[in-house]
Amino acid sequence: MTGVVDQVGAGDPLGRVMVWPVAEVDTRTMLSQVAEVLAADEVGAVPVVASGSLVGLVSERDVVSHVAIGADLSHLTAGEVMSTEIVTAQQEDTILRAAQLMCEADVRHLPVLAGEQLAGMVSMRDLLEVLAAEGAGLIEAPVPSKDSRVVVRPPWAG
Repeated sequence: MTGVVDQVGAGDPLGRVMVWPVAEVDTRTMLSQVAEVLAADEVGAVPVVASGSLVGLVSERDVVSHVAIGADLSHLTAGEVMSTEIVTAQQEDTILRAAQLMCEADVRHLPVLAGEQLAGMVSMRDLLEVLAAEGAGLIEAPVPSKDSRVVVRPPWAG
């Protein structure tokens, strides 16, 4: 996504910054293979697809939590560990709306759909690059002293 930032703004459609194609796995993919996909593609989450439809998401956190309890990743499937309550956006949604959705749901990876079909993925970092580039120079905050803390809240945070 780097390099596109200065041509895209918060009001632009999410489809302009989403990553596509994305690696997909199915529910029978072993978690060890999911970990390999995450590492090879340098992504933090991979969509789980069954019969052409998005059914879940496996994140780095899902993998690490199973490693931490000593689980054998070669005996667990994506279907057994995936998150099924998935927040999604449509590729026509604005970049700002996607950022709002991600903050509200406390997620770092967002599948982007075209209708009901997976069209791509965005990460919080993808959106932050756009929002930071757009906001650069627009907000002036005082330089914090050693004893103070400046908190700049985005407009949608209330």
